[in-house]
Amino acid sequence: MKFKYITYLIICLPFIIYSQEKSGYYINWDINHAETFVRPSIPISEEESKTINSYYVEFDNNNRLLRVKFYFSGKPSDYSNYGAFELVRTYHSGYFIEKYKNTAGEFIENSSNIDEKKYLLNTAGYWIRKENYSNGELISDGVAYSEVTRNDKNEIATEIQFSATGDTIPDGNGFNIVHFLYNKDGLTLYRQNRNEKGEIVNGNQGYATVVFQFDHNGMFFEEHFLDENNNLFLHPRFDLAKINWRAFNKYGKPSRIYYMNSLGYPHEKRAYGIIKYRPNMTRASITYYDRYGERSVDVHGVAKSIYNYDAHGKYLGRDNFDLENNRIE
Repeated sequence: MKFKYITYLIICLPFIIYSQEKSGYYINWDINHAETFVRPSIPISEEESKTINSYYVEFDNNNRLLRVKFYFSGKPSDYSNYGAFELVRTYHSGYFIEKYKNTAGEFIENSSNIDEKKYLLNTAGYWIRKENYSNGELISDGVAYSEVTRNDKNEIATEIQFSATGDTIPDGNGFNIVHFLYNKDGLTLYRQNRNEKGEIVNGNQGYATVVFQFDHNGMFFEEHFLDENNNLFLHPRFDLAKINWRAFNKYGKPSRIYYMNSLGYPHEKRAYGIIKYRPNMTRASITYYDRYGERSVDVHGVAKSIYNYDAHGKYLGRDNFDLENNRIE
């Protein structure tokens, strides 16, 4: 019996220690787009977390996510990318639940007016349906639930979003039935719109595929848009067909962005932007330049933007300026 116990410790203790060591402060709390497990990236020290915006991510001994907390300049903040200070998961037979807390420790609705997300699992333990609740009811405004299929690696293969009445809601790209492909690290290679026959078709914004490239930390370094004929497509809202992020710092923040037109060449006016950051790594400003390195403007006449946050981390918007440094109202 004693030998069996020692054997258990030899085999299992490394996994227990690993899951406990994995808990800590990170720039990104989850970069696994395939949603097979939670994978944080860019760990930072506790000392760095007193200045740098970060997430404290906690796992149990089975390597399951327990909770995430967001800190803005080292202070608890409700303005995370999930819309609350703390995200809490509890696990049950056949499903798990996510709820949210504010900095006072109270359960709340997040910034999307959701107080509970319920993830229903397949037989292998991966979610295939996600339901968004407010006060015990599916939310009536926006995406009430999503259904996904998974491939043989249990990565998300397709996703459809629905309203509370069962109507399909397109994703942010205007895609009704989204198809995904991933690299070996579970990072998305593309999002693609296909019809019920599996044919690639343009979404309601005029393009069919968004192609991505991410680095090992899950940070964007390229994105471009393709139509259903696989041609580069000039996005109607962003005024670009392809975008590159370059010159990353140790916290995964790029200092340069390059913009390309539908021919793949540098944009005629706004060829690149130079980004500056505050000490906590919020974006402070972006300034635009043409292909010759001269100050330039975007399609709205903006030459420089300054990004504003309050002391709690709430984004207040940006101030835009023209080439003469006059504020654009």
